[in-house]
Amino acid sequence: MAGSGARRRGARRAVRRHVGRWGDTMSAPAGTLLHQGSVYGSDAEFLDMALPFIEDGIDAGDPVLVASTAANIGLIDGALGDRAGEAEFAESAYFGRRPPQRVAAFHRYWRRARRRGGRVRIIAEPIWTGRAERDVAAWQRMESGLNVALAGTDMWMICPYDARVVPGPILAEARRTHPSMVEGRKSVDSPGYVDPVAYARERDAAAPLPPAPDGVQEFVFADDLRPLRDFVAGRAAALGMAAAADAATAAGEVGTYLSQVGGPARVRVWLDPGALVCDFQQEGGRVADPFIGLRPPGLGARPGDEIWLARQLTERLEIRSSGSGCTVRLFWRPPRSAVHLAPYD
Repeated sequence: MAGSGARRRGARRAVRRHVGRWGDTMSAPAGTLLHQGSVYGSDAEFLDMALPFIEDGIDAGDPVLVASTAANIGLIDGALGDRAGEAEFAESAYFGRRPPQRVAAFHRYWRRARRRGGRVRIIAEPIWTGRAERDVAAWQRMESGLNVALAGTDMWMICPYDARVVPGPILAEARRTHPSMVEGRKSVDSPGYVDPVAYARERDAAAPLPPAPDGVQEFVFADDLRPLRDFVAGRAAALGMAAAADAATAAGEVGTYLSQVGGPARVRVWLDPGALVCDFQQEGGRVADPFIGLRPPGLGARPGDEIWLARQLTERLEIRSSGSGCTVRLFWRPPRSAVHLAPYD
């Protein structure tokens, strides 16, 4: 009888894998990234999407990671019951605080989990509430960039968006950054999907970098990294940045990359409201890849690995490229001001 029950369960699993919960999604070739969005408006709608995805993965022996809010993790844990231990969980707020860290966390999990076999499945819910406008733009750009940065993986990723708290414009943008959307238990192509390169260039054109302030001290970098690092470290320390060495390291990585693609660059460091800024201006230089530095480095050296490291060491890194040259601008959190609070009377 036990053997008969096991055969019936195996037959049910085989049927589910053949039919697929989301149409032809299951028949995608190995080594192909599946990156889907999903908009939900209730706990029931979230579970209707998430549970079949997770349970099918567990039945198939696929590694499954749920990176979501604490509330949604609690819903899934309760619904799975004893099977919850067969999936892995992480709160989104701690699974990569910034877009470059988020991409690196996905790649690190895929690299570890793929050894177990099967298609690596991830529910990856972004956190949108409380973010500044520029941070929202950076995360949307990353959502589009995932289609490029993770293209060589066999990852199946669904990014849920909670319509109860996420503004309408962000929900609309999700359909532009995900090739398909999960609606209930079906997968549909996103009619508004935009090619990632076109999307990145569109977003960059809509957000030009403001000019550097007048009178900021300037350093001309050719190809000698030591004086470049000394200049950036000195200016960062003078402006109150405690981790000036990190700024110098990141600037050195950018300098290494720029010395490979063009000539000398003008470097300036200043303090903006809300950020310490290090700016590289290179005439005649061009950065053709809008997602450079988003892909984690591989085993062999690859052009742009320097930008990847610089992204890990900064709060934000912006690149603009045109026929006249390119700009690489690095941002860190502003130095803490020496504010002394009076004790209560």
